[in-house]
Amino acid sequence: MNEEIVAYVRKRPEGVLSEVIASEFLKIKNAGKKLAEIAVKAILLKDARVNFTADGLWKPAAGRVKQGETGISELEWVSVYLLTDAHRRSITHISLWTIVPESECICSVWLKNPAELCDEDKELMCDERDEKFSESIAQEAVGQILNNLRGKAALFFSQQQFSLFSLGAQGFGIGLDDYYIMNQLLRAAKEHECRPLTLESASQMLIGEYRSAESAYSKGAQFCRLAAVLIDKLKQKGVESREQLDNTLSQEMKFDFDGKDISLKKIMELPQRAGVYGFMDKAGKYIYIGKAVNLRRRVQSYFRFNSESPQKLSQLRADAHSFTVHTCGSELEALIYEYRLIKKHKPVLNSQGNIAERKGSYKALEDSVIILPHANEDYCMLVWIRKEQKVKMRVISAQINDEEKLQNELKEYFYCKELPASSEDFPELEIVTRWVKRRRDSQLMISVGNLADEGEIVEAIRNLI
Repeated sequence: MNEEIVAYVRKRPEGVLSEVIASEFLKIKNAGKKLAEIAVKAILLKDARVNFTADGLWKPAAGRVKQGETGISELEWVSVYLLTDAHRRSITHISLWTIVPESECICSVWLKNPAELCDEDKELMCDERDEKFSESIAQEAVGQILNNLRGKAALFFSQQQFSLFSLGAQGFGIGLDDYYIMNQLLRAAKEHECRPLTLESASQMLIGEYRSAESAYSKGAQFCRLAAVLIDKLKQKGVESREQLDNTLSQEMKFDFDGKDISLKKIMELPQRAGVYGFMDKAGKYIYIGKAVNLRRRVQSYFRFNSESPQKLSQLRADAHSFTVHTCGSELEALIYEYRLIKKHKPVLNSQGNIAERKGSYKALEDSVIILPHANEDYCMLVWIRKEQKVKMRVISAQINDEEKLQNELKEYFYCKELPASSEDFPELEIVTRWVKRRRDSQLMISVGNLADEGEIVEAIRNLI
């Protein structure tokens, strides 16, 4: 009802009497002025989207969603709830839910075999609505969930849960930029921060009921419901767009940048596009390198206040003196560039494990050319794949100005007997292969094996551009 009344008032900027609202929505006929005001104020007085004026009228408040901004309700919100082992070092169960316009379970899956739980825990935690456990499903679950999160605003229950999930995402070459943490949104909605943050304490605060869910599936459902209530509270507090929410969270960045070549102003001036970022210490040495789909949002996330900062994040905040960014035209370009920079600079806070040391296999891509956007719209980025040998990135003009040179390079790359290999080749082939296979249907991709020579490759590139 709250939303309907607010919408009604907003359509009438001249103002609405409490008696009219009481009659239309509360079904109180012929209510006196005082009774109507008491009834309507009980619903609207704490809603920042409307004001009760001195002349006794309800009028729309300033600060509505501006043109070009994304309304909070327009975002594809999803809640991610994790269960961890007793030491909180690995994820045992994960559930993913849509939040608005209505809650729906996308998946509820065990990453560790629930048969290994004790009988009491099995009875409490398992639910017939979970996907049936298998090793193959568990191995692919995180990757599938990461794909489901693309383009969506993900809400995690705690910073620790996000940090665990983010570690799992690294193995798939995917980073999360569009994510939020429960306590961040509580502060944005001017609600008290829950200490300690539990489903029960959050339920008590947001819906006034102490609720305890038992099964893993039910815990995910409960978190989803709380998330929906919290998003409504944000709107009632006047935070109605993605931009307003991010600005509110930026004001929460009470990080002390004193003595650093990092500032909130510099962070907020970063582009909202794909790229690679690097944090450096006072001596100019890289301490951490990462990639992002949205550079501004990702760098900002390192300095948002949270009460559960893991050790790695705390160290980055303490040691980082400056940062640099490189804008890319696509996520794949950022992934390759990130890998190359990490190999070159070996930052202390990056995982030093070699991609080539990871277990597992996959079907190699055939000889092909992928056409990607470039950071400069007058150019394109080409990714050349030589099956089980090499990957090459090549920038070309969108008009293909130097066709003869391009043909010669393509001939040497694809039509010689074998390319000389290096230690970098397998990791980059794996990065590209895994990325392409998740998005094959949406890629501009040329199969070189179907073409007669380098001239036909260039013609195919020209046609696709």
